[in-house]
Amino acid sequence: MLPRRCPSTAQARQSRALIIVNTDFCSSAGDVVLGTRRGAKREAEKLSEALSELNYKVKLMHNSTAKEMEDLYQQECSREHGEFFVSIISSHGEEGAVFGSDCRPLQLTRIFRILSPRNCPVLTERPKVFFIQRALARQCWELHPMGSGRIRLAP
Repeated sequence: MLPRRCPSTAQARQSRALIIVNTDFCSSAGDVVLGTRRGAKREAEKLSEALSELNYKVKLMHNSTAKEMEDLYQQECSREHGEFFVSIISSHGEEGAVFGSDCRPLQLTRIFRILSPRNCPVLTERPKVFFIQRALARQCWELHPMGSGRIRLAP
């Protein structure tokens, strides 16, 4: 068990952590297109418990689409924060991106832009720590909107 950190009376706000774990992946048509990430859910729950014991306010999200993940980071910009912000993403992905549960990529640069001092002043001068665990997807398929064939989204 991790040592519990007592918050000082001077620091009324808790540091925040956002954990996003995607284990199941489907296309917009509902087809399963990437393998289930077994064990990832339990790992995320353990991380959530550990951060909670360190007095972080933790938001743990399961199977979020790319748009939902983007929205979660946007929401952090309107929340009160303590000393630190921790972000953990566990998902399939590719170079420079993580996949939402809808198999659509969210570019890491987009996340960093959302949380930049210009777009997210509440996190200015607060350390932001990112842990990104992504299983490199070999293939991600989705039905082509104009036909019955399939198109490849990721190599």
